[in-house]
Amino acid sequence: MADLQIDADVRDVLSRAECAGIALRLPQEQLDRKLYERVDQALRNAGGKWDRKSRAHIFPVDAQPKLIAMLGSGVSVDEKKRDQAFFTPPELARQVARLADVSGRYVLEPSAGRGAIADACIAEGALMISCFELNPEYAEELRHKPYSAEITEGDFLDHLPAPGFQFLRIVMNPPFTKNQDIKHVSHALKWLAPGGILVSLMMPNQNRKGFQEIVDEYDSKIIEVERGAFKESGTDIATIIVRIQK
Repeated sequence: MADLQIDADVRDVLSRAECAGIALRLPQEQLDRKLYERVDQALRNAGGKWDRKSRAHIFPVDAQPKLIAMLGSGVSVDEKKRDQAFFTPPELARQVARLADVSGRYVLEPSAGRGAIADACIAEGALMISCFELNPEYAEELRHKPYSAEITEGDFLDHLPAPGFQFLRIVMNPPFTKNQDIKHVSHALKWLAPGGILVSLMMPNQNRKGFQEIVDEYDSKIIEVERGAFKESGTDIATIIVRIQK
């Protein structure tokens, strides 16, 4: 998707919607099908998802600020595109967790998003996950996860490990634009203890500056990911998995 201009009819419907925590309920009236589709698209673009049981669009966090922002600007912001928030599909997240051999380990997840890889690590037997997340809404969602996790809200690149404190396991799905994946993996290696394993999703172009230096310096393995693996997350971007043992 992309940012959507909200037309007058959609704005009228949204102006009469009601918010209750994370739920946004549309007016109790029969909307024209095409109008409903435009309203639904605006809400999904902003992070809402229709929940039949609740009879409402459910957001990860409080829905009211989302509604106020849409009505105030006349735009539904594509939050996934804005935040590079193309979350890891469950099967791919499990593959990352297994390749990192997280069972019985304390694990670092530097770009946790809404916790897809962290969830998979817990399912694979990790003891605890330390997460970094830049988006405050996703960070708040992570704090309500039903497992032991340490959440740091902020840019991972702005932090360094304390002297003598490193992780034996790091798993990650970093942002990709402008070679950010290389920058994030390079920074994450500062947090990886000798003998530790880092597993990251990355862009497949291995000729980019800095990529080969990473894989050549350590015991590395590259695993191909089938094209379309991220389709359910809203992008058709090609990816690989890079496994590094320090």
